[in-house]
Amino acid sequence: MQIERPRGGGLIGVRVLGLELLRFRLLRFRLLSVRPLVAAGVAVAAAAAAVAAEEAPALRYSAPVVVSQPAPFVQLPLPVSVYAHSRQPGLADLRLLDAGGQRVPFALLAPRDDAVQAREQLQSAKLYALPPGPVGTSLPSSLELVVQGDRISLRQRGGVAAAGSARPTVHPGAGWLFDLGERAADQAPPQRLRLRWSGPAEFSAGFTIDSSDNLRQWRRGGSGQLMALASSNGALTQPLVMLDGAPGRFVRLVWADAGHAPVLTGADAIVDQPESVQRDALTELRLNASVAAPSAGDAAAARALQIDLGGVLPLRQLDLALPAGTQVIPLRVQQRSRDNEPWREAAQAVIYRIERDGAVSRSPPVALNLHTRYLRLLPDGRAPAIDATTTPVILRAALARLVFATQGTPPYRLLVGAADAKGATPGALPIETLVPKLDDERARFGRAELGAFTEQAEVAQQVARDEALAAWRPRLLWAVLLVGVLGLGLMVWRLARSRPS
Repeated sequence: MQIERPRGGGLIGVRVLGLELLRFRLLRFRLLSVRPLVAAGVAVAAAAAAVAAEEAPALRYSAPVVVSQPAPFVQLPLPVSVYAHSRQPGLADLRLLDAGGQRVPFALLAPRDDAVQAREQLQSAKLYALPPGPVGTSLPSSLELVVQGDRISLRQRGGVAAAGSARPTVHPGAGWLFDLGERAADQAPPQRLRLRWSGPAEFSAGFTIDSSDNLRQWRRGGSGQLMALASSNGALTQPLVMLDGAPGRFVRLVWADAGHAPVLTGADAIVDQPESVQRDALTELRLNASVAAPSAGDAAAARALQIDLGGVLPLRQLDLALPAGTQVIPLRVQQRSRDNEPWREAAQAVIYRIERDGAVSRSPPVALNLHTRYLRLLPDGRAPAIDATTTPVILRAALARLVFATQGTPPYRLLVGAADAKGATPGALPIETLVPKLDDERARFGRAELGAFTEQAEVAQQVARDEALAAWRPRLLWAVLLVGVLGLGLMVWRLARSRPS
């Protein structure tokens, strides 16, 4: 093995290599000394974030809850002021506390949709006694059919008026003929007949029915039983004759046994008219609109009315209280949730008030399904502008009711108004969780009213400090970045000076 000695430049190379190793060790020492500080800062920040997430949100406004009708479950109708003071979507920042500051469980109950029910509409029917003997398809000789244009009427021969205005001739006949009257094309047919009789006190009589539009062609309509029973609690009767889905104008009733049949004195045709029944009333708001501010490039905005609801409300109907006189106003309804958002189309409608012969007819309310705070009404350019001073805006909103269990120590208070509720436990429970057998419990709900809101000074001061800090936060960030750049530049400069020439 041969060992070569370094030549003349070997000593200089060893010195340069030693300086580089020394510089690397210094840099490594600096990084290792900074790393524990960085890790500690990250840990402190994470712990602070976790504590902040577990803390309850700071609620700025408080209002007393006065229970006027005690019950195990009490409902509190929420006024517009609750929506105006809330800072979270869906009233997520609501809290209910008792006198000791403990949370009281509650749920939010929205108004139920309207239900459709059938209402009985009675129409008097004329009736004619059928003579005894077998019933054929021809008209009985005691009746005369009178046709006048498109109108058809029946009358007893010899000028006797039809039953309904006078009592019919009574005899043990085969049955009865009912004239239900003319019906318009859009009018619903009757579903049943309700009969009246004068005796006997007790009977049971079977029958069959047929129907016809012209007293010539008949179609089978089924069968039934009339009944009357006397009892100590009063008479029990079954006076209904069920009709098929599309009965004709004339209905023929034939007794199974005329000897046991009652003596009829009148009949009413029953039509079931569906109608909407309001289960939970909407909250009506009567507001005065303001003239919208002029907008560059939007000439129609100068004639628009703008409404600030104070908070995001669930709107269902809109109307205008038009002044006296005949007025027709086609308009567009626009909405937005924040004042810096663009307007969005919500509905189009024609609102009118027409006076004719001393009577006034008005347009139905405009149907809405919105969650919004701002509304703008834009009348058509071919219609006059709306006078905001004489035309209030009528809104109907589906404001929620707060239902709570009366546990804890009264009096209660409602808190709302958290600017930041991220990570906090939601305030409301599902209504099915809070109230078992809700449908049975609704009628037994108690009643409570909400007082005026007051601002909590400590929370207001904290909010002011947070807002000031938020205003300074961009400047502090730029300052930290600048200090970091200067520190990095200083490190580069020191490393550059430490290099050998």
